[in-house]
Amino acid sequence: MVDPFRERTARLLMDYLEFCAREPGTPAPAPSTPEAAVLRHVAARIQEANRNVLPLYRRCRRHRVELVARMAQRLLDEDPGPSWGRVASLVTFAGSLLERPPQTTRRQEKRDDDGISRDCRLLVALLCAQFCERHRAWLMANGGWDGFCLFFSHSFQPSWERQLVWFFLSYWTAIIIIYFWIKLSANMDPAKLVSSQGNNICVDKKPA
Repeated sequence: MVDPFRERTARLLMDYLEFCAREPGTPAPAPSTPEAAVLRHVAARIQEANRNVLPLYRRCRRHRVELVARMAQRLLDEDPGPSWGRVASLVTFAGSLLERPPQTTRRQEKRDDDGISRDCRLLVALLCAQFCERHRAWLMANGGWDGFCLFFSHSFQPSWERQLVWFFLSYWTAIIIIYFWIKLSANMDPAKLVSSQGNNICVDKKPA
């Protein structure tokens, strides 16, 4: 059975993640939907506010899926729970891990292409599971992606922009947790991790 909300979510995520993963210097394609345009604008503000923090996470590109899964738990599952700012921050975080370094060798480019394409698909699946299953009720109660656009159309004020720094600075200590979690999960297949997210088999799961 077709799920319009899931299809719309997947299209939004693919639009943004492919936008982030494009080759350096490649012209950006036009946003495919109104919410895609809003997300790109919001994400640029989040990246600017966290420009001293996000590069530290990018050093862990080989563990993109694991990092995003862990950050989803930190941002969405812990009190006070989901918000549009946290949703946008999570997608921005995923996109930042897909950004390509400015200079690589030809051999590295081929290896990176394979990893980025694979991780892009896995991240879309993981984030769809978060937004369309695990936290679907909250998103729908807040207007879905139309509510996302409406919220941010009224939210770019200095007080809100200062809060953008909080999302990743407040989770800076999570780097230590993530580091050890990755070490313990070194043999975990990212595809299996995405599958477990889709089936809601996660730690710290909230009761229905």
